[in-house]
Amino acid sequence: MSDDTGASAAHPTAPSSQFTYRDLQLLSQSSPESPLRVVALVDYDSFYAQYESLRLGLPPSKPLAVRQWNAIIALNYAAKERGVKRIMSADDARRICPEIVLQHVPTWREGDERWRYRDDVLDHLKTDKASLDPYRAVSRKTMHLVRKLLPAKPAPTIERAGVDEFYLDLSAQVHRTLVERFPTLTPVNMSLDDYLPLPAADTSLQWGKEKVMMPADSRNLDEVLDWDDVVLSIGGSIVRNIREEIKKQLQLTTSAGISCNKMLAKAASRMNKPAGQTIMRRKSIPTIMPTLKATSLSGLGRQLGQKFVKTFGSDNIRDLLQVSLTEMRSQLGAEDGQWVYNAIRGDERGPVRPRCEVQSLLAAKTFIPKAENLQQADKWLRIFAADLESRLHDLDLDSELPRRPRTIAVHHHINGRFGPTRSKQAPIPPQIEINKETIFDMLHDLLRDLTEHGESWPCLGVSVSMSNLDSGLPAPQTGRITSFFSTDNSRSPRKRGREDDVCDASGSSAKRQVVASSDVFKSSDAADVAEEHYYLCPNCSEAVQPSEVLEHLDWHVAMEVQNQQS
Repeated sequence: MSDDTGASAAHPTAPSSQFTYRDLQLLSQSSPESPLRVVALVDYDSFYAQYESLRLGLPPSKPLAVRQWNAIIALNYAAKERGVKRIMSADDARRICPEIVLQHVPTWREGDERWRYRDDVLDHLKTDKASLDPYRAVSRKTMHLVRKLLPAKPAPTIERAGVDEFYLDLSAQVHRTLVERFPTLTPVNMSLDDYLPLPAADTSLQWGKEKVMMPADSRNLDEVLDWDDVVLSIGGSIVRNIREEIKKQLQLTTSAGISCNKMLAKAASRMNKPAGQTIMRRKSIPTIMPTLKATSLSGLGRQLGQKFVKTFGSDNIRDLLQVSLTEMRSQLGAEDGQWVYNAIRGDERGPVRPRCEVQSLLAAKTFIPKAENLQQADKWLRIFAADLESRLHDLDLDSELPRRPRTIAVHHHINGRFGPTRSKQAPIPPQIEINKETIFDMLHDLLRDLTEHGESWPCLGVSVSMSNLDSGLPAPQTGRITSFFSTDNSRSPRKRGREDDVCDASGSSAKRQVVASSDVFKSSDAADVAEEHYYLCPNCSEAVQPSEVLEHLDWHVAMEVQNQQS
């Protein structure tokens, strides 16, 4: 075994690496263009169910499902092994697995200023709203821990892809370790286009207990070790340490994938669950990709995926690899066709970036029965204020910079999601400290002014938003709206444009008609967020993102109660 301090001599006739000094330089810059890039996706195993089992003091072998009303939204592995599925009702889950624990999510309740776990939750469909707060708290603890474990310099790049998962771009950190361990990689007077020397043949790759995806000819004894495997080995060690510390300090297990881009890291993270880690080597990409379904890849789970499956008649990458680039571009459009063509070959270059581009926060409630006056609506404005304060703390954690909204708005939906809608907004005075009390005061004043004139009560729905979040950074090119409990990866420019109309850029607080409330109640997020693992709603068969399930099911309950009363 080598002491890992050397590389093959840079002799003119000696074999050289397939990678250049330019690739190495791009690695140090965490550039998505570097073929030596190291990206990881760390994902909690059955997060909601695992958290609830831990909170209740139950062993992993005890079947548990997390429910919202009569719908199953999350399962632990023990429940899955007994045949319980997320598309089932709670009643069906109990019938299939009589010993299962059915734990309802915590809820906000009208008149309360904090969420709670409640024994009587099923008796309060009209007044309760599901809460993600305890799960967000674990997510915040996770981010604090990960930042503590990673070195301050080079600064870690962390992107929370959801409450239960996050990406790490480890390229810069791996580069530092690499050149410290192999000083021959930093010679003077070398052109960036010169090829690197190969690592010493006896360089040890500390794969640990990882599942390492191998190429088809993995038994080839003549395979030459190159730097792409070395950097992934270093990255794997870093991620293994992070996962061990999460288990030690938070008592929760995670799985992880490590590869050369976000898409492959995400795919790899699902290959060794639970509590496993997978490294997808560059050499293994041509072997692994044909075995996958295209719609399992990040970015191909919804509209675009449905479109190419319908167009080409297959979801299997093995079949889609036979489609030419010309035909892909012709059938899907130049941009989407090129992206899909590259993606199914494992070529994806999306950056890992903190979610500091969020520009708006949205909270919404459908009232059953309808709110009769401002005093009744105020009870939910207080809940919105507490939740928005919590969401702002989350954004501060993501970006490590204070996020201060400059605009606050109220949207009045007299007939609920299907309009008409009136809105009123105002600038947030810079001298005001933003907390749940000041947020409530501003929301109350806006709704009071909005409903003083015209037909306003009884009202079926109210939503509120805080926008134009200022972090002192240059304005992002793409805005995001994060909903009360949801994110929606709509790519439609038409929808994004209409949602932008909700707030007047001039800061005017005039009353105005805005987007149909079916859009207001949703949210728009950038397309780089993973789009797979959807929950199939048992009520409408719509594929719903995990983070959107609570809001979606709450709406169904409200509509069902309303129909029963009409």
